[in-house]
Amino acid sequence: MRPLFFTGTGTDIGKTHVLCEIIRAWRASGRSMRVLKPVISGFDPSALNETDTIRLMRANEDALTGEGVQAVSPWRFRAPLSPDLAARKERRELALDKIVSWCLDHISRDMPTVIEGAGGVMSPIASDGLNLDLIRELDAHPVLVAGSYLGTISHTLTALRVLDGRCSVILNDHPESDTPIAETARTISRFAPRADIRVFDPAAPEALLDLFERAAETLLD
Repeated sequence: MRPLFFTGTGTDIGKTHVLCEIIRAWRASGRSMRVLKPVISGFDPSALNETDTIRLMRANEDALTGEGVQAVSPWRFRAPLSPDLAARKERRELALDKIVSWCLDHISRDMPTVIEGAGGVMSPIASDGLNLDLIRELDAHPVLVAGSYLGTISHTLTALRVLDGRCSVILNDHPESDTPIAETARTISRFAPRADIRVFDPAAPEALLDLFERAAETLLD
């Protein structure tokens, strides 16, 4: 079954928050999914509840055990750096083929699998590969989360160009942004007509489930 891959135009744009809200809405509708975040940096064992891995596990109602964490995020690094640099700091190996192999072994045949990347789509996720390379190796359906800051149009269109334009895009509005999110969405749509552009509404995350359902149906075909 083809997985969904959540990535972003960069860091700190709310990718994990948006994904967690969609997972909760999906679970509330009575459906299950598998959630994986194979690589995470900035992982502090003394502050587990603040890590993206635990946030995703809580949203998906996974068992919060050591084995559960390992089953979601087998490569965990302390330094808040790109994974390749964080791994090098700990003198650990982080090769793309290992990540690909692990993901393929853990993609569910019975339910949708969502994989969250680390950083932006063009960020290194291994010593020899980017998030983009992992998406392609897994033949995953990309879901690109973007912000609403000044410059997000350029960042989003650049990401869509490397993703060949065929992608789901979720714009995550920031309350302090001066850029109208609806205008941003229209502009991106004009220059990327093959992409499905959506705006995330924190009060109604279930509004995005039709996007998720269509992607999941594509995986099942």
